[in-house]
Amino acid sequence: MERWIAQARQQLSEEAFRELSFHEVFPSHKVLIIIAGEDHKARLLPAFWGYPGREGKLIINARSETAFDSFFFRDSLPCVIPATGYYEWSRDPKKKYYFTVNEKPMYLAGLCRKEEDGMHMVILTEAAVLKQAEIHDRQPVILSSLDIPEYCQNTNPKETIKKSIRYRNIREAE
Repeated sequence: MERWIAQARQQLSEEAFRELSFHEVFPSHKVLIIIAGEDHKARLLPAFWGYPGREGKLIINARSETAFDSFFFRDSLPCVIPATGYYEWSRDPKKKYYFTVNEKPMYLAGLCRKEEDGMHMVILTEAAVLKQAEIHDRQPVILSSLDIPEYCQNTNPKETIKKSIRYRNIREAE
């Protein structure tokens, strides 16, 4: 993560960098995303977490199984969100859990698009597995670092998700 943060510091203006959230992130916060630049190299951008929806509600996640065929996401581009982990809430009783992948950076598959106030992103989800399934029925789609270029540049990112090398060694920590 330090490498991504250092690269963002170099690529973004000081003001744009200061607006980024790097710790516990909530919907509407600005986060760092990775997209494919015109030269097909990774490009870092700030993006708000959530697409504007009806009645001012934010759409923060999209089902990976249907998002690429959805009219709502038709103008979206694939993006990757670097993270050190993510939180999930159990349903009953309400309890917050933190998930990581072997203490290494993880890469969440997402979609992004430009809105009037800047770039916005949503996180793609899939059916939960392992410990996560005991907590919640969905989890973020986690890509390996090797999947980033293909996912971001692919004309069919849904296929990249299907064949990606997924990290399933997720551990639970409170």
